Amino acid sequence: SQHVTKIYMNSTGLNNEQMGILNAHRGLDHISRLQIPYNPCLNGNALLTLTKALEKNSDLYFLDIGNCNLTDDDCTALACLADTSTSLQFLLLYSNKISSVGLKIMQTTLQRLPCLKYLQLKQNRLDASAGVVIGEIIASSHSLEEVDLARNRLLKNDGCASVLKAAESSTSLKRIVLNKTGVDDGLMPHLTSLVRKRSGEAFSPLLVLIHGTCITRPALLQVASAMPTDSSITIQSGLYMVEKGHVLQRDFDGEISRLAAEQGVEEVNLDEHGVEDEHVERIVPLLEGDRCGIKLLKVRSNSLHSRGASLFANFLSTNSTLQAIDLSENAIGSGGFISMVTVLVKSNRSLQWLDLSWNPIFGSSDVDSTASSIEKQDNLGLVVSRSRGLKFLGLGCTGMGDAECAVISDALSTNTGSLTMIGLSRNAIGDKGATILSRGIERNTILHSLTLTENGIGEEGTAAIARCVKSREQSGSPLRCVWMSGNKADSSLFYGCMVDAGFSIAGILLAMKMYC
Repeated sequence: SQHVTKIYMNSTGLNNEQMGILNAHRGLDHISRLQIPYNPCLNGNALLTLTKALEKNSDLYFLDIGNCNLTDDDCTALACLADTSTSLQFLLLYSNKISSVGLKIMQTTLQRLPCLKYLQLKQNRLDASAGVVIGEIIASSHSLEEVDLARNRLLKNDGCASVLKAAESSTSLKRIVLNKTGVDDGLMPHLTSLVRKRSGEAFSPLLVLIHGTCITRPALLQVASAMPTDSSITIQSGLYMVEKGHVLQRDFDGEISRLAAEQGVEEVNLDEHGVEDEHVERIVPLLEGDRCGIKLLKVRSNSLHSRGASLFANFLSTNSTLQAIDLSENAIGSGGFISMVTVLVKSNRSLQWLDLSWNPIFGSSDVDSTASSIEKQDNLGLVVSRSRGLKFLGLGCTGMGDAECAVISDALSTNTGSLTMIGLSRNAIGDKGATILSRGIERNTILHSLTLTENGIGEEGTAAIARCVKSREQSGSPLRCVWMSGNKADSSLFYGCMVDAGFSIAGILLAMKMYC
């Protein structure tokens, strides 16, 4: 259709064969916006097929290929794809596995894209040498306005210094995101150089975000002392903001108060705002009271520890309006997890969605030393078997292993909880854990969605999950979504196991949605 200009195909299992269909039918000739994230089968061959499908397209300005498990081996195909799309303004490659090697392969293409404004590479595998490549891309571009490198912890001071050095002479750059890149006060000389050299009317205003790092207020004061009072650069780090030669404490109180006072506001978004434990003490009073009516609280990718999570738990013990809270990508340990569980089991019935992914809670990753393994596992069992309102629990990348799978399995077997979705991606779950987990899921009739991506599950565990899926289908309480990509066994094995078992593919929407 010549009238279709935007395509959204998130989590649809796109592969090379389906790309070939789009190519054969010229389905992308008039597309201006193409979003195909969360499709782990999009390897280099599929991207080359996509390139052919876009050969006659001159309108594409937005391309999202995030979270597709792309590696350096796929970057040659990525470069060909980007080279075809000369009108491209927004390129999103977040949450893949691209390192400096792959970035170097794409460098020439990215440098000569005439319209590129936004480049997102957050949560890849970029290190200091990748920072050099990014710096060269910035230096050669006359259109680039924003670069997002957040959550590339291997960049550190040297990699980020290369990016800031290039920003000194860039007239187009407006925003640099360096959150959780492993930097500390050692980056301050480079920030100081940036604020000194990047001044004048020729430069656009620039915002530099460096939340979730080890930068201190005294170091920011040094940068502020070197900043001209008419500078158009703003630096945000944690609770502090450097602007026009001053270090200011960010006014979260005013921001929350304004939101709470506005009629009909149901969401407060504090993602990547540099929120720390001490700040939660000021946020919570502003959220209290049913009159506020906020249903969704997002505090992802900040600097919260268990104390901050415990303060939010205390808030939940008396709140009856909040339905979802996202605390993922912080530094919450087992203490904060246990506080949350206690409230969900004993008092709160309104919270339906809790995401604690990317927090060091279990195993050797636990940042708290107060809770024993048995205590953590007991509370894990409680939240799965005895929470009464919770529908989704995100525990991806929390240090879970086979032992925790056994606890979840036993809890699911009771069939007494309220969970319908659980996310366990990027943990240390192997064949043993997956097999044990499958037994609990088989006995459960409430859970309908499960995420096990990027664990260590091989053929034995994959076959066990497939048998569990078949059993649930036959019992009349089918699973709606099972996400198994990125494990030791190829994803096709999962489909094959179910076909061999006589399972009807129509009974389940596989890989429909990644919840964690």
